[in-house]
Amino acid sequence: MHSAISTVMVEPLDPSELPEVIALLERAGLPGAVAGVARYLRWQPDGAWRVRIDGALAGTVTLLRYGHVGFVGCMAVDDAHRSRGVGRRLLEHAHAAGRRAGITTFLLEATAAGRPLYDKLGYVDEYETWNVARPGTAADPSALDDLSADRGEILALDQRATGSSRDVMIHGLLREQRGARARGDTLTGYGLVVGGRLGPVVARDPGAGRALIDRLAPFATFASIPVPNEAAVAAFAANGFAHVRSLRRMRLGPPIATPGWLWALASPGAG
Repeated sequence: MHSAISTVMVEPLDPSELPEVIALLERAGLPGAVAGVARYLRWQPDGAWRVRIDGALAGTVTLLRYGHVGFVGCMAVDDAHRSRGVGRRLLEHAHAAGRRAGITTFLLEATAAGRPLYDKLGYVDEYETWNVARPGTAADPSALDDLSADRGEILALDQRATGSSRDVMIHGLLREQRGARARGDTLTGYGLVVGGRLGPVVARDPGAGRALIDRLAPFATFASIPVPNEAAVAAFAANGFAHVRSLRRMRLGPPIATPGWLWALASPGAG
């Protein structure tokens, strides 16, 4: 007999539960979350939660805190427990924790399955995001650059581009991954390749953005790109990437002013 949803507890996710979480995310068809959830838990150990029903993992959610902005990811509910309020309980718990930490705006990349819940909770549509992929294999990323010496400039540029302080993510990626930079008199763009994913990529002029995509594309086979950035869409297409899935960027809370410098997301669960 199933536990009553009113008695189900949302509890912190423990790293020992990652194999079960990854299996749930795979069943939910969320490859970006599968690849990213262990990183999110390392970056934000107090920003991941789960629900168990009768001992079985029923749902998960993560929240990365970027100053006043929170990015929701890994939102999944097992098929056996859908339409029972599990997703709502998880998301409302993440919202409450985020607000206690000073978050005023929540962002996420919505699948078609998740969007009805986000609509009910007051999220509004911002724009379309494309997951894109290319055939073939990725070159060895060890040939790319270590960007850790540019950390300060990258953090400053990224904050201007996204209107948020993504330091927890950027610090984590720069410790582990390689990429490329674009420079004029100052840093005009940067990009990283993370396990075959091209992103994040930020550039404050089209020439820098296109140069970064051209440089990094051979080392990746998939990416997530904001469709309003037409130059980014064209750059990925020119490098053999094609649309495979559409997501919707959604927001709960005040809008964030951004200059359109985002060329590729770090991942659908991290922005």
